[in-house]
Amino acid sequence: MPSRTISYLSYTAVALIASYLALVVVTVTLAAWQTNLAMEVHETEQEIGRLESRYYAMVAEIDRTDPGTRGLAKPAAVTYATSASAPAVTLR
Repeated sequence: MPSRTISYLSYTAVALIASYLALVVVTVTLAAWQTNLAMEVHETEQEIGRLESRYYAMVAEIDRTDPGTRGLAKPAAVTYATSASAPAVTLR
């Protein structure tokens, strides 16, 4: 019985050490993956900020443009169409 116990304990110790090493490798891999993902998110946010700045600069340029220089005339009157409300009672 002692010889089986020693071999069983040694196999168990080897399995526990292998499991520990595997878990360490998985933890380090996931930490590196999370760091790379955080950097990609940060770079994407910076790119979005640059695009927004460019968009607002273009909108400001369009707002500064005089329509008359492009051959457009100012409208005589501005009116807005209102939507007709649906009837409250139907014949269905």
